[in-house]
Amino acid sequence: MISEATVIAVAAAIYLLDCVVLLERGQALWSRNALSFGSQHYQMRGKVVALLNPFTPFIAVFRTLPLFSASSDLKISAARRVVSPLPALSLLQLLLAFAALPYCLYRAPGWPFFLFLVLTYVNTVVMLALLWWRFRKSKLATRPLLGLGFAWLVCLPLSVNAQRKAALAFDVGEDAREAIRSLPEPAQERARSDLAAQIAEALQELEESDERHGRLAELRRQLQLTPEAGHGRL
Repeated sequence: MISEATVIAVAAAIYLLDCVVLLERGQALWSRNALSFGSQHYQMRGKVVALLNPFTPFIAVFRTLPLFSASSDLKISAARRVVSPLPALSLLQLLLAFAALPYCLYRAPGWPFFLFLVLTYVNTVVMLALLWWRFRKSKLATRPLLGLGFAWLVCLPLSVNAQRKAALAFDVGEDAREAIRSLPEPAQERARSDLAAQIAEALQELEESDERHGRLAELRRQLQLTPEAGHGRL
């Protein structure tokens, strides 16, 4: 018979795996005036591996456009408004899935566990309904929510990331170069350094005859010439 500890460990492992995000070289995760470019060296399926903070599913995270990709009309400010009602519900889901349910599984496996399980499902449905309504109101495609919502209902640990996965269902209309300009000055230099490191890795992976090699090399030169404290062009 599977023990309670095994069930909790499997749920935590599923959640941690769901926190893994794959990015293109030079693509970034934007959250609370910070940019994260993921690992400089570790890749999976040819993409950079980034890890969402497993303790902050209530903080929305957005993905910038890949470098040199076509522009998009969706701005970070608009994307934030789409998921703005969910932070409190996401925090509640974290507490239900990884505090209340494990406690009841050990100490109160009867009706208390069942009631908290029902509450967790109800909160999942509320988050999904809110996201569906907000996506339609903002004229965003709701198709990604079909797969996400099914996964959340079938596997509750995945529902903890509902806000972040919904926000990552689309790329905001800025690439990393443009997103850096919106950062506070102390964070801009660090973000430029991280972007330059990702570009350096990308240059090693590309043949010099590749058109992208020349464009990335020029972008790295611009980053190296950019003065500190956010002045000058990027």
